[in-house]
Amino acid sequence: MRTVIHPNEVNEAVNCKKSVKSSIVPGMGATMFVGSDRHAMVVVKVVSDKKIKVTYLDDDFDKLVEKDGIDYLPEEYLNSYREFGEYDPILGHSHGLLHTYTLRKNGRWMPMGQDMWGTCSIHIGKAENFMDPSF
Repeated sequence: MRTVIHPNEVNEAVNCKKSVKSSIVPGMGATMFVGSDRHAMVVVKVVSDKKIKVTYLDDDFDKLVEKDGIDYLPEEYLNSYREFGEYDPILGHSHGLLHTYTLRKNGRWMPMGQDMWGTCSIHIGKAENFMDPSF
């Protein structure tokens, strides 16, 4: 068991409402933690137990349904997200692109190519938006 929390995990530790690590399926809601902000996302594709593709949840935030404490986007809305293109590092993180995330040995879902202690981690199960007004 860890006894120290990395500074990039403070927002996750304080605000994370759900953190599913296994049995992930397309349509599950997720929250990306960036500093003190949170961004609603949705799992679009499960590549393997440790690799998924996600994208920002835009206009369909109100379409989420909760089942057993987990947010899901119904199939009829999820289909439009499957048409999104792959993440392009030149464009940066933007809406309308799929982002590949991998599960790290410290238990965090991180963007592929980033180290396990960076920002932009996601927790799967709940989709939440929050923009810190302090910045």
